[in-house]
Amino acid sequence: MDTTQQNSTAWDQKVKEGSRDTKSVSTEVIESAKNGDWGITVTTEKHVPREWFPNTLKGLKILCLASGGGQQAPVLSAAGADDTVTDISKKQLEQDHKVAERDGLSLGANLE
Repeated sequence: MDTTQQNSTAWDQKVKEGSRDTKSVSTEVIESAKNGDWGITVTTEKHVPREWFPNTLKGLKILCLASGGGQQAPVLSAAGADDTVTDISKKQLEQDHKVAERDGLSLGANLE
């Protein structure tokens, strides 16, 4: 098995185990983002400063690389961004897809 496949398999396993790094955001977090109160993290604990983003995300196209897990892309989508998420782990991308379906978000997440 090559390193790419090892990485993908390891993250898929983390999802199956329910690792906190793979936990999707709640409906409450999405609802807050829809109302303009949002933030994202790059790890489960490290918040991205809001000043790194424009005042509004409405219509902004964002590509979320290696961002599967249902934590960043759904929040950005709820805040108005037109975003697409990609990740090496199919299970991580499925997390994003579940949040998008659950909360009525338009989110590009390629599960192929």
